[in-house]
Amino acid sequence: MQVPTISPNFMLPFRRWGIDPYMDRFEVTLHGEGTIRGIGGLRIVGEDCATSVPGLYAAGDAATRELVAGAISGGGNINSAWAVSSGRWAGQGAARHAAANGSASGGRAIGQAGLRPAAARRDVDLDAMLSIIQGEMLAYDSNIFRSGEMLRHSAEVLEGAWAEFDARAEGVGVGLLRTRETAAMLATAHWCAASALARDESRGMHQRDDRPETDPRFNRRILVGGLDKVWTRSDYGHALELAS
Repeated sequence: MQVPTISPNFMLPFRRWGIDPYMDRFEVTLHGEGTIRGIGGLRIVGEDCATSVPGLYAAGDAATRELVAGAISGGGNINSAWAVSSGRWAGQGAARHAAANGSASGGRAIGQAGLRPAAARRDVDLDAMLSIIQGEMLAYDSNIFRSGEMLRHSAEVLEGAWAEFDARAEGVGVGLLRTRETAAMLATAHWCAASALARDESRGMHQRDDRPETDPRFNRRILVGGLDKVWTRSDYGHALELAS
């Protein structure tokens, strides 16, 4: 009976379904949640939530919460406080940047994936792309029970999917938003596979069958980026301490 007090949202699905979880039987199944939790996201490099991309500011789930939660997810209170605080800091930073720089791009459109195909446009099945992403990111054999072999396979599958998507996909009309969302998910999945492969150990929710021990050499973050060619590197710097 204490669960609704700890997490008020707990009861919402049961109310929608007309189920009393304390009296009625209901089906329980497993859903893959991934292993990022609260510590993945865009790297924050300034107290105004600036990222390493000039003019781009991140907040909430888009930004890493490690600055307030460390190498764990953080509870509801930490996550809520981070969402509110980072939103305020990022908004202020973005406003200051805009006031000081005006149109930094000079009016030149810079987006590509899903907008401006690198080769001849061809219809790309977005549902099929989503299935590829889910297959590598949510399937237990690909993500929960990890090994170098499986991670390399996932990276190759996602690299091939990205090459096809970037070369051919072009969102048009009402499909533009979904096409760009698919591009973002595909890029993120590729980064996840690459960074997991680079962490040649087991730590936290990242458990590798072929590397079951925690290696002190990896007591640092793994940075990842790139689109056509994904890169990874260890972050030897110190975590930024945000002003309280």
